[in-house]
This record gives sequence, structure tokens and C-alpha cells, in this order.
Amino acid sequence: MSRARIVVDRDFTVSEVPRRIFGSFVEHMGRCVYTGIYEPGHPEADERGYRRDVLALVKEMGPTVVRYPGGNFVSGYNWEDGVGPVEDRPVRLDGAWHTVETNAFGLHEFVEWARLADVEVMEAINLGTRGVDAARELVEYANHPGGTRLSDMRIANGAKEPFDIKL
Repeated sequence: MSRARIVVDRDFTVSEVPRRIFGSFVEHMGRCVYTGIYEPGHPEADERGYRRDVLALVKEMGPTVVRYPGGNFVSGYNWEDGVGPVEDRPVRLDGAWHTVETNAFGLHEFVEWARLADVEVMEAINLGTRGVDAARELVEYANHPGGTRLSDMRIANGAKEPFDIKL
């Protein structure tokens, strides 16, 4: 793992620390995802819907790892709802924040955004209403090269290469 330096000034380094220590999270709450990092049609959005202005601010802040989906949202989230064609994704009531979740932004979108932001993905697992099998299936979907139902589903959903999520 690479190291980052804590620098007081150009001539004095306090210490080297693990790069992953500078983490954050993205949660489907308030404006974090929708109208935050992802807002198709916004004047600052790129062709995929990612806000360039927000992306620039994230890069300026410098997180090195970002957990998704973060916060209370993950305790009721089904990762499968956020993959596949957006128009086929289910719209659900989010029990954590009592909002309607469109699932327009999911795993593929987050991985793509994380690459643009130059952050490592930490994928959160729903252990509130799901369990170990859902976690195992998510890892197979995201990281297995191909030849299984779930890895082939990822490929069919547009990601030929595995996401290589380590956390």
C-alpha cells in the first residue's frame, strides 16, 4: 500500500501514514448522490451525469478511499437494485431516510465515479436486512473475471473487466 506524507512545510515531514487513512463515504441521503456527485442535466454535469464541479472539490479535499454506500442507507440496501439498465432498476422506499430511492446511481456508477475521483472503492455490505450470502454474491459480481452467473451479469451490464474492489 502506498504511503502519504503529513507535511508541515516543505522542509519538515511529520510522518508517513497509510494512504487509506484519508477516507470518506458516499450515502444516498440528502444531496450527497442525487444533485450532489450525480445530476444528469445539470450545467456542470458531464455526459454520464457526474458533476464536474463536485468532482473537482472532491479531488481538492483529497480523500483516498470512499465507502459506498455509506451510512444508514446500506442497512436496507440491495446491491442488485443498483445494477443493470437504469430503466429496469426498481424504485424503492428507503427505510433509513424515508425517501424514494430510484437506484439511478448504483455500483457501476460509483466505481466509474471513484475512478474519475482517483479514490479507492470500499464497498459496504448490507448486514442489516441481508447477510453473508449477499456479500459473497456482490464480491463475485464485482471481482470475478467471468464464467459465472454473477460475473457474466456484470459483463452484460457493461463492465467487461472486474472492478477489483479490495475493501
